[in-house]
Amino acid sequence: MSSGALGGSIPQQNWGPEQPGYKRLYYSIREIALLLDKTIQAGYGVLRAGTILAENVSAAGNKGKLVPYAMTAFDQLDVGRAFAVANVGDGATTINVLMDDSYKFTVGDDLIIAQSDGPAYHDGGAIVTIDRTTYPHYAVITFTTLTTSTGKWTVANGVGCYVAAGASGKLSTAKYILDKDVDTGKGSNAKGAITPVLVSNAILYTNSLVYFDAAAATALGTVDDGQFTILK
Repeated sequence: MSSGALGGSIPQQNWGPEQPGYKRLYYSIREIALLLDKTIQAGYGVLRAGTILAENVSAAGNKGKLVPYAMTAFDQLDVGRAFAVANVGDGATTINVLMDDSYKFTVGDDLIIAQSDGPAYHDGGAIVTIDRTTYPHYAVITFTTLTTSTGKWTVANGVGCYVAAGASGKLSTAKYILDKDVDTGKGSNAKGAITPVLVSNAILYTNSLVYFDAAAATALGTVDDGQFTILK
């Protein structure tokens, strides 16, 4: 065993626990970026710096809070969505999701049903109830507007749901970029978070952006410059 003390002549590297914080998101100086403190809706776990965010546009519920942007292409790692654990029937007003995922929503939120094929999107209207007591491992979300009868909503097609956060198309529009890692909580203990988001005046590393697609680039008004994304 070495008898060398801390601060002595023996070379050493001292490591502390890894903590959420700033990662290499900014190429430009962060201090000149235009930032705004906003509230992120509860239930999405840890969101990484660079996550693209949208704004809840429901008439009630968590209206005005931010949620992860739902990309046009489906991704099983997309935390903004709650994937269904069973098919959603035609003319249905319920969707079954994992218990923890149910805490991404609250009564009054407008719910979008989505899948990768067939009828792609359906505006389910406001959530009426969230039943977390009948079944031990999943919750039943009841929404207002019947699903379309022109096709089936199936687990095979990745059917799931997310909060309405846009006015048209898939009803999720990119609006802000998360400035730093933040924990919104998961399950029944989720509390959400207040955190700075990026509005403008920054040059970012494109590969540090999360849930960034062509539709998000258009909505945010960014400029692509090789490995960089410019937000004016």
